[in-house]
Amino acid sequence: MAGFKKRPFKTLALVAAAVAGVSAPAVAQGTSQAPADDAALVDRGAYLARAADCMPCHTGDPKKPYAGNLPFNTPFGRMFSVNITSDPTYGIGTWTFDDFKNALHNGIRKDGAYLYPAMPFDAYTGVSDTDLKALWAYVRRIPAVAEPRQANELSFPFNVRLGLLAWRELFFDASYWTPTPGKSDQWNRGAYLAEVLGHCSDCHTPRNLMGAVKQKQHFLGADIDGYWAPSIDAAQLKKDGWTKDALTQFFTNGSVPGKTEVFGPMAEVVRESLAYLTAADREALVTYLLDSPPPKDVPAPQAASPLPADVFQRAAQSYVDNCAPCHGAGGAGNANVIPSLKDNPAVTAAEPYNVIMAVLGGLPAGGTYGPMPSFAGRLSDQQVADLVNYVRTSWHNGGMANTTPAMVAAWRATANVPTYGTQQASAFDCPQVGGAPGNTGPDPQAVAAITKMMQGGERQTRLLIATYQNADTDASAGTVVDALTAAYCPVVAQTQLPDWQKAGELQRFTLQVAAAISEGLPGASMPPVSTIWATPTGTSLVARQPTQVAAQLTCPDPTNAKLVPKALVDAAVTLVGKPAVPVTGDAASRFATTLLQQNPKARRSDVANALIVAYCPLVTAKPNTVVAEQYSLLTNFGQQVVQTLQLGAPQFNASAQ
Repeated sequence: MAGFKKRPFKTLALVAAAVAGVSAPAVAQGTSQAPADDAALVDRGAYLARAADCMPCHTGDPKKPYAGNLPFNTPFGRMFSVNITSDPTYGIGTWTFDDFKNALHNGIRKDGAYLYPAMPFDAYTGVSDTDLKALWAYVRRIPAVAEPRQANELSFPFNVRLGLLAWRELFFDASYWTPTPGKSDQWNRGAYLAEVLGHCSDCHTPRNLMGAVKQKQHFLGADIDGYWAPSIDAAQLKKDGWTKDALTQFFTNGSVPGKTEVFGPMAEVVRESLAYLTAADREALVTYLLDSPPPKDVPAPQAASPLPADVFQRAAQSYVDNCAPCHGAGGAGNANVIPSLKDNPAVTAAEPYNVIMAVLGGLPAGGTYGPMPSFAGRLSDQQVADLVNYVRTSWHNGGMANTTPAMVAAWRATANVPTYGTQQASAFDCPQVGGAPGNTGPDPQAVAAITKMMQGGERQTRLLIATYQNADTDASAGTVVDALTAAYCPVVAQTQLPDWQKAGELQRFTLQVAAAISEGLPGASMPPVSTIWATPTGTSLVARQPTQVAAQLTCPDPTNAKLVPKALVDAAVTLVGKPAVPVTGDAASRFATTLLQQNPKARRSDVANALIVAYCPLVTAKPNTVVAEQYSLLTNFGQQVVQTLQLGAPQFNASAQ
């Protein structure tokens, strides 16, 4: 997406991000402390910023340099560049050097969100710390401009940043640039300028449907927002008659008599960037472009993997679907909450059994880590083997891809996995309703009618509930949930999803119906707060999710006895105390068990909600957390409590209490 710019021919200008007299950048990276404020470093950074064409990309209004809002037309919608002035509200005035480095090297902005590859972090990841520090020394001194950024106009699903997880797994490898052995210092300098600082391929290489450059067509030209960025691979440059002297002259003043004259956006590139290159850097750039290597066959992450291409892509998607929501992109984990899979000795051990067993059987909570569920019911033996091999060999892990389906099958047969974890139990099947003498379950005709409604596209939960209740006026809440589940199941079964995804979608719908119908039950009023809320339904509990996460996490009012008995809240506050957040899964389970033992006559949904009320203020008081993180911490705690109460009393009937 980075190539779809208003100024499509500026890529060659971006290769100018270098400083006179600086040799090939050091590969070894040192500390990430903020650089000193010496004038030489700032001047060097100013050269980098101007030579790299930073200002034109980050300037929509010429009167407001670096204040962003330059539109980028992409196949996925319209995007706007960001404000990189020192303004603390709309710019990057509150950033540190580590924030700046994380954005350029890892593609992650200050608030932890993934950057869209319209910002070419896939190239900048190779920039040396030496150059980053010089650039930061200048950028953080850009005069503040209080200019809010225009919202991106992206279509679904490209407007969901979490969707970038798949992009990052398949196409992004956060690693520093390394010189090519056997090549001259000048050639390597040119390679660093063209491939890293200049990110030439962003404009001069076509992109696939996911917005990643096509490696096999590196430098072969691309259509950019109505313009053609020509082929600049070595063979084509020579075929078109470009010599070292001619290309050097073109980069100097945009004119080669008798051959070409710069025009349009490229004129700005020459005027604002290429004209400021030193002779040494320009010569290095030309040397590399006229001798650039043949294109790579595959993206960097796949190139570093021992897995076959089709296996790598399937396993990467499996990791995104099953593991990345907790373990994150690149297996990085989450501090003391979720363990890292990268550089983890247990993951890269000689034998893969530890990882196989974790996937099949899950892991209990321990230390500061919460529990990990079993994935045995979701994944076949082949899928588990592929996933384990992917985790052991990705992100520069040094494990071996030595897991086989037969090995997984053997461990599945002997492991203590849930009953749904057998391969036979993982097959998707729909419940049968009606037909038996004296059947008191859902009405089959009403179920069939609702199935037709849903096949026609109807998905409004409350409308579907009301439709069934009109047809079966004596139905209990549990029967309504069963009826709608049975009605939706054939609709899901007709999709092309794998069985485990069908089961997951049906479970999601069932919980949605259960939460919706619970709102109408006595004692199950829903508070207007952005927290999860345990509600009784049938013979168990369900964690009701809020419709959206508010701009500020709002805790339930502990004095509102209509929601939870105040005495129970007081007991929960005393029991929980003021521990460090997050508490472990074991601690959350212990709170639930203890509070229920202390109040044996209390409704279990009230016990869960009393603990949520007690824990919520601790979460909101946790320093340096954004709303999304607070919501995640509270949700994890609440779900652990609800699960403990469910498992502790599988036959509990909430309506009888």
